[in-house]
Amino acid sequence: MKYKVHTESKETRILSDNVINRLVEQISHEMYNHNLYSGFANYYKIKGLEDLYKYYTRRAHEELEHHQWIIDFLNENHIDFKYPSVPEVSETYDDLVTPFELTLDKEIETTNLILEIVDLVQDEKDWLTFNWLMRDSAPCLVAEQREEESISRTALNIAKQDDSWISKASAILNAYNN
Repeated sequence: MKYKVHTESKETRILSDNVINRLVEQISHEMYNHNLYSGFANYYKIKGLEDLYKYYTRRAHEELEHHQWIIDFLNENHIDFKYPSVPEVSETYDDLVTPFELTLDKEIETTNLILEIVDLVQDEKDWLTFNWLMRDSAPCLVAEQREEESISRTALNIAKQDDSWISKASAILNAYNN
């Protein structure tokens, strides 16, 4: 797919079509995560677990924020792209632990997708995108993913503990807030 660069000057576009395609695909992936976590929030809300509703609502908001970071990066580089479709959420669950297992799986998948983008931009010597992905300040997809995986592992470990769901929900939200 060819992308148009909107610019008044005669500058050459820095981002390759391959990099742009992967970033646009990542927008869709982040929105899928948003929708998945919003579904988990709803599930816990109707189960009366308000802290888990809050936890997953915030996690969903973070995914929306990550999607916006990518859009902003593309916009800052004057890339005209078609907003991607977002697949319907396909995961199913019928117990209180499974959403945490699915969350960890999804975060590991997301980390791998982002690291594939890092590999691609390294191979292409696209240091602009590489530096954007790796910087220590927000937005930073790589550091954010490291944190997201850690939070997901902690939440899953708490969810698997032998305790009441009210206590576990509170502990998960507290761990997330810290």
